[in-house]
Amino acid sequence: MTPRARRLLLVGLAGAVLCALLAWTARGELQGPSIDTLYWLRDASYGPAPGPQPSPVVVVGIDEETYRRPPFAGTPQAMWTPRLGTVLNALFDGGAKVVGMDVIHPTSVETLVPGFERDYLLALRRGGKAGSLVLAKVQHQTEPLVPYRGHALAAGGAANIRSVNLVEDPDGVLRRVPLTLTAAGPDGAPWQEPGLAVEIAARALGAPLERGPGGASLAGYAIPGSASNRMLINHPTVAGAIPTYSLADLHACAEAGDSAYFERHFRGKAVLVGTVLDVEDRKLSSNRWVTKPEGTNQPERCRLPVMAGLHEDHRRDSVPGVYLHAAAVSNLMAGNALDEAGPALAAALLLGLALAAAALTLSLKPLAAAGGLALVLAAWSLASLMSFRSGIVLPYLPGGVAAVLPLPLLLAVRFTVLDRDQRHIRNAFRLYLPARLIDEMLASGRTPSLGGEKRELSILFSDIAGFTALSEALPPEQLVLILNRYFTTMTDIVEAHGGFVDKYIGDAVLAVFGAPYCPANHARAAVDAALAMRAALEADPTLLAYGDGERATCRIGVASGPALIGNIGSPRRLNYTVMGDTVNLASRLEGVNKVYGTAVLVSEGTVARHGDAAAFRELDTVQVAGRGEPVTLHEPLAVERRADPAEGARRMAYAEALAVWRAGRFGEAAAAFEPLALLDPAAAVMRRKAAARLGEPAAGWTGVTALNEK
Repeated sequence: MTPRARRLLLVGLAGAVLCALLAWTARGELQGPSIDTLYWLRDASYGPAPGPQPSPVVVVGIDEETYRRPPFAGTPQAMWTPRLGTVLNALFDGGAKVVGMDVIHPTSVETLVPGFERDYLLALRRGGKAGSLVLAKVQHQTEPLVPYRGHALAAGGAANIRSVNLVEDPDGVLRRVPLTLTAAGPDGAPWQEPGLAVEIAARALGAPLERGPGGASLAGYAIPGSASNRMLINHPTVAGAIPTYSLADLHACAEAGDSAYFERHFRGKAVLVGTVLDVEDRKLSSNRWVTKPEGTNQPERCRLPVMAGLHEDHRRDSVPGVYLHAAAVSNLMAGNALDEAGPALAAALLLGLALAAAALTLSLKPLAAAGGLALVLAAWSLASLMSFRSGIVLPYLPGGVAAVLPLPLLLAVRFTVLDRDQRHIRNAFRLYLPARLIDEMLASGRTPSLGGEKRELSILFSDIAGFTALSEALPPEQLVLILNRYFTTMTDIVEAHGGFVDKYIGDAVLAVFGAPYCPANHARAAVDAALAMRAALEADPTLLAYGDGERATCRIGVASGPALIGNIGSPRRLNYTVMGDTVNLASRLEGVNKVYGTAVLVSEGTVARHGDAAAFRELDTVQVAGRGEPVTLHEPLAVERRADPAEGARRMAYAEALAVWRAGRFGEAAAAFEPLALLDPAAAVMRRKAAARLGEPAAGWTGVTALNEK
């Protein structure tokens, strides 16, 4: 692992942990809106969620219609108790398992008109004795709001009175119901008393709430969230999922003696009686963003038709409080309450999302990282939605925070710290290296030292043959155009083979292979580039063309070996350049082409590093000007020449003649080169050299001839 990769890993881990901690800190405030958002996503993706069918819970609503219809209209609610007694008796007769009164009558008309509430008190006594009636109270910090004492006594006392308190989340939304609340027992000592919803569900199921070290259970159902004494309500969102009956219609039904209707609709049910008005006792709940038209999908009426002018497609983000209790009772009886991911799982998910975002941010370009992050968020949304449908609530919005935060945070760190050296290098090389090579160099982790370093390189030096005639034949403006086109073609070829152009020296091109980015085989890349440069000239007759059919060409020398490369110059002017004997040798080889009539010559060092000796033919060994060591000349062969049998035969004959020449048998050598000289300029040169040495002794002969011209 490169040092930069290690830095990226450490920074990514630190950033991910920090972002996960920030998301965890915000979890308390975001978890509630997360639940609300998941309700919306579920409805938007799959449609409204139905409740258990048939619903184990129904609501008897004290609604707008009840207030407007006789005998309730114009009568104070405190005087409705006899009619409530009539309905309660009809519910008990119809087989309702338990009736919960989510209304509190703290006063009574009985004190003013004795006997007025006789029927109501008898109904309370009937339900209390049978254990099928629960009255409501509200616990305040000082004195609780409780039913009138006579009502409480008739219903059986404190054993049949339970709290309807609901606890809001910090944002004012009611999402959970307390399973138990602290209340004063018969002896005055505090005890944990089941809430209204738990009590109703327990009586309907015929099993008490059981508490243990790990939480609570009801009829074998382990209640989610019971360890913290709060159950997260799972609301059905289909309109009318909890059947609601108007108190006015049920009173008319009971007065008419339609017992069959009550048996059909209430047998085996848990019934809650409560207010369902447009403005009174309405609460924000977790399904507030999936509102449905009110008053739709309601059960059949018994006697009174639906009153016109009510529930005109009203949609509100609040619901009557009785529906919160009804949904909680349904969850407890059906065993489908929502279960929130525990702290360990939530922390692991937040850290995993932060790590994924950090990896994308540090490994991809910003736009690509943003696109990858969008996919991560989409996958997280899908996973959260599928989990929510199965009843498990993941930390959806905190997870989004954990995934989004690393992008700006780590991009800032990456820009100001991690990528600073890369930007420095990129700026240093952008004028003489293609962007692709810079990217590959930086990705490889092998960046040059900015002061200079010694490397194994291959140097290509090319020069225009006939440049003097070209420059004399053309005006300066046209000459510049021709040179620019030529240099563009040659530079593109160099860069396509992994090299870069160090400089243009008049009409010459100095190219480097092996730095700053090192390809797999820089010698092979340099040779292939040289052959491609010659092929480009042959393929385009207009390149370096001038006058009447006149045309210049180029000669190329390639040498491989150690060289010094780096930013060299003064503090005010630096140039990334190469220098050393290998550079000088490449320049000399370019010039030697003139002697042997060749286009491309390479050194033995290049052949050795190339790895394929059959791709070259050996021409001679010479002493070039300005260099102490002799150099063996090799001509690289294009694919076509290697595949030509006749060319292969001539190469073999040339090699045999060269061996005779090096043995000092000059007469034989001249004769051996003679038949090759017509088609091979290099053979013609060697024939002349051999002929010039006829009669000289072979003693002391090394096979090396000196070339005095540079």
